[in-house]
Amino acid sequence: MKNAMLFCIALLFSVGANAATLTLSTVSSSGATQSVDLNNNSTVLAGGTVENTGLWESLFDVQTDVDTPVKVEWSFNPTSSLSNAQLAFGEITGSGGSYVGLPTIFNITGDFVFTAILTAGTFFGVDIFNATSDVLKYDLSISAVPVPAALWLFAPALMGFFGLRRKALKATAA
Repeated sequence: MKNAMLFCIALLFSVGANAATLTLSTVSSSGATQSVDLNNNSTVLAGGTVENTGLWESLFDVQTDVDTPVKVEWSFNPTSSLSNAQLAFGEITGSGGSYVGLPTIFNITGDFVFTAILTAGTFFGVDIFNATSDVLKYDLSISAVPVPAALWLFAPALMGFFGLRRKALKATAA
């Protein structure tokens, strides 16, 4: 029993709770300039500036090395109101490819956040489009959601309860 417990404890310490590595790349833009800042592997940032009034679009690809939940945040700093803006998010056929099925469409009039699960090796597209607005600056942040520490504490506690149960069954059998 002690060997099994030691093995399980060693296994818990050998499995890290590191966040996934995310990659974000710019695909295309019309009516806006865009950039990507890859300063942290588990958080990727993009930004852009719309310099003229009218329709504009910014398309980004995002990919991860392991299945991971992510939080997608979009914020903007307009000089006036933002209207008719939408954000599409979904799986795409490859880098710069088309959407597989229908993407999830969000109508946006201000800052917002949503969560999604990215599958390893699959490309996902983030497309901000059809926004009729004046000059604005926007920021897009995609960050991996880390595994909570409570998850790693739950397994040893559960194993301890099984050990107590086994000890109680041995005591009643004797």
